[in-house]
Amino acid sequence: MTSVRPSVALDPARPDDGAAVRGARWVTAAWLAVGALNYGYALVLTRLLDVGAFSTFAAGQGLLLCAATVAAVAIPWVLAQAMARATSPEAAREAIRFAMVVAAAGGVVAGGIVAAVAAQFATAGPVAVLGVATFLVFLTRVSAGRLQGSERMRTLSCALTGEAAVKVLVGLLFVAALGLGATGALAAFGVAAASLLIWWPVRAMRGGTGRWISPGTQHDLWRRALQLGTVQGLVAMMATLDLVVITLLPAGGPATASYQAGVMVGRAPLFVASALSVAFFPALSRQRGGTPLAASAVRMYLIVALPLTAVCATAPGAVLHVVFPPGYEAMGRLLMFTAVSGLAVGGINLVSTFFQAVNDQSCVPRQAIGVLVFLGAVLVGWRLGGVQGFALGGSVGAVAALLLLVHLLIRRQGSGAFAEPSLVEPLLVACVLVALRPVPVVWLVAAVATSALAAVRFLRHRAHPPTARASARTAADGPAPGAGDDDAVGLLLDAVWHHAPRPAGDEELHRALAVARRSGTEGLLALAYPGQLAETAAEVRRRDAAFRDTVCRARQRLHDAGIDSVLIKADVPGPNLVGDADVVVPDGRWAAAERALSSWCGGPRDRYWLERRSKVFLRPPSGPEIHLHACVSWFGVPVLPNSALFAHAVPADGRPWPEPRPADRLRIWLAHALFQNLSLDLSELLAIRPLLEDERVTEQARREAAREGWGHAYERALRTAREAVERLDRGERVPLPVRLTVPVSLGVAVEHTPHLLRQGRVGAAAREAALRIPLVVAKRRKKEDA
Repeated sequence: MTSVRPSVALDPARPDDGAAVRGARWVTAAWLAVGALNYGYALVLTRLLDVGAFSTFAAGQGLLLCAATVAAVAIPWVLAQAMARATSPEAAREAIRFAMVVAAAGGVVAGGIVAAVAAQFATAGPVAVLGVATFLVFLTRVSAGRLQGSERMRTLSCALTGEAAVKVLVGLLFVAALGLGATGALAAFGVAAASLLIWWPVRAMRGGTGRWISPGTQHDLWRRALQLGTVQGLVAMMATLDLVVITLLPAGGPATASYQAGVMVGRAPLFVASALSVAFFPALSRQRGGTPLAASAVRMYLIVALPLTAVCATAPGAVLHVVFPPGYEAMGRLLMFTAVSGLAVGGINLVSTFFQAVNDQSCVPRQAIGVLVFLGAVLVGWRLGGVQGFALGGSVGAVAALLLLVHLLIRRQGSGAFAEPSLVEPLLVACVLVALRPVPVVWLVAAVATSALAAVRFLRHRAHPPTARASARTAADGPAPGAGDDDAVGLLLDAVWHHAPRPAGDEELHRALAVARRSGTEGLLALAYPGQLAETAAEVRRRDAAFRDTVCRARQRLHDAGIDSVLIKADVPGPNLVGDADVVVPDGRWAAAERALSSWCGGPRDRYWLERRSKVFLRPPSGPEIHLHACVSWFGVPVLPNSALFAHAVPADGRPWPEPRPADRLRIWLAHALFQNLSLDLSELLAIRPLLEDERVTEQARREAAREGWGHAYERALRTAREAVERLDRGERVPLPVRLTVPVSLGVAVEHTPHLLRQGRVGAAAREAALRIPLVVAKRRKKEDA
């Protein structure tokens, strides 16, 4: 049986990482400017509008933000991703035309929904204005998507900043000069959105041949729009749900306005996360999940978001009284909680982007649960503590929702996105600001200095590979490869997993060959490049012929001795360089089989002390080593009974030796992972992949595993293997080997040991119970040392 191989992180870092980081600076600067303009706009409106009108404006703005968030993903993000992946100008034009159709149709539907919701708390004027403004927001997101997809981040930044500036100027004109109140303040959003029509892609409406949008492209883009819109719609609900709910509760005007103003201040990290998502999304869409680029996005978010949260959460009441007019006194008690929830909601936005970039919809159930947890937390908080309890519940619910999503991201893409997040410095800054809070002037100086330092660090951030410390912290994902290794991994996957070898230079190909040796796929790569890897391909053919000859000779010698045999291969599928021949003989014939083969091999016989009564290593004069097994077992713990194995074994694929049936092969692969390696490497996933395509095979294997006393462990291992195969098929990042979790690794013994006891195999049961924990600890330690 095989041993654990070094892990391989399948995630090539792209050369456009630096461009994404530079774009992130531009877009984040623009969003911070937009945020400053929005906050200034809101602050001025707190003085120009009475408390009731401001509450209507805040709730309406929340609805517009929710609609704009969905529009900003369902339209420009789909367009940006399609343009980033487009293989021809016509494909890009089709994507633009599709975005136009979705923008117009989506604007009509979203405008009606927003107006219907607004009718619950506003009069006819604000309701009509919100409906029209929502339509214009949807319509003009095509312009933003075109700029984002072509990665013209500087132009996009100027356009977004200009849109915010127009909104402030027009809104102040409508409210201060014309006296239109909340209606005028909300109407400014629509006027500002219309300014983006300057970049409307009119030329894309002309040109091309045949259909305006091809059916294949249309279906694919509709699917992406629905997926992205669903994910971001749930993010938008997290960002605005409390703003709307608080208006529907009998909290009183001043308390409601204080909370809404506190949310507007505390949600500053959400603007940072949104900006980073916009800037990084095109580059992330060209990569697999969990890349160093994702880690750069997380670090850039924390560089700015943590200091902003610390500043908002510790703001003294004296400073708030200067900034906000009378009627907002409760903000001092609420801002600490709204700042924490703002940091969490921003994190949810960014983490969701990592799923969206690789078209992974597995986050949707977790997001939906997070929204429900958030809603339940604010309502419970309201019941227990009024508005302050509402704010506390919001912070707890948002953090819980973030943790749910982060946990799933680590399971799906590994922990590479969270390499080297520094939390010590932000905690020290927060402690300093808390200590200075009783002295507002000194606190203000410290807050300005903290914000300035964060801005400088953000602007000076560079894309770089993880350091040694980061590599140690992400050992679960395998060693962090250099750029050359990353390209080699991509080349290897294209050749052996996707069966689409691409042109490669000799240097790149030999790096891929080194990676293939570590993942057990050297022979498959050599056969994919028989010209450039001629020597290795020739060696593959020679070793494969020797393998066949050795197995045939061994089977014939056993047959002459009256002993049946089955070849079980827990090694490389197909041609290989280092594969062993694992042979099982019937019950009671193992000693006789050893004697029959020993006279032929003649060389030394080896035994591993934990398997000395069930396995022997024999070395023929030529060819691979023969591992002779008394049964399918690991460390002397029997798993598959010989009776079933031999009853169904038949020659397969024209080979002259009997092999297990598909259901038995699948159980052998998964049992090998559960009872010995506690992981699955790339070669093993290649062998399992075709077996997963037939539900009859997986169901038959499930029934047999249940009878053999490890049915639940089989289900968990099968789920792990299926998820890894599906992610590799989608081109996503999969840290290899795919490791089974500690609960699964320990749980198989908890389930299987009682089965052995019921069968009267007390010695085997004792061995399994005694070895399981040391095995798990040893494998975990080996992983950490890798």
